[in-house]
Amino acid sequence: MVFHKGHTSGQHAGFTLIEVMLAVAILAIIAALAIPAYQGYILEGRIGTAIKDIRQTELILNDLADDGQLGSLDANNTAVRGVYLRDSIVVLGDPGTPPAGAQAWLDPWGRIYRYQRPATRTDSSGAVSNNSVNPQGYDLFSDGPDASDTADDVMRGCNGEFVGTAGGHSC
Repeated sequence: MVFHKGHTSGQHAGFTLIEVMLAVAILAIIAALAIPAYQGYILEGRIGTAIKDIRQTELILNDLADDGQLGSLDANNTAVRGVYLRDSIVVLGDPGTPPAGAQAWLDPWGRIYRYQRPATRTDSSGAVSNNSVNPQGYDLFSDGPDASDTADDVMRGCNGEFVGTAGGHSC
């Protein structure tokens, strides 16, 4: 039998405990750096999805407004309404109680998108919204990732001049 230096009969070559612990420590450091970056990408993706959903709803509601039907959809009500889908048609209702046969349109965080038509508002040019000349003065929004901090809410505001996180705009 041929023996190599440092090995005797019955011993197997392998990693020492120190080498394994060092490898695990290196992997833990890499994970500690990678996980927050990954979570940031997930958040950015969810915000992008919410913006896309709000833009899609905006197109539908603007078509209704152009046809003079937005008032019949929200009954000219200034209360916060939930956005629902019934047979692929947008309907509005109480955020806690869906209209018959409708399903809530949920944001990426699992909460319902919300709609509100303020009584009156001016856009950045000073034009008054919510009248027969400019019927598209409404807000669409998601409560964002934490449902409490308004700065991270995703919204359509300023009569459609802005869609993004609430902390990134002012009308």
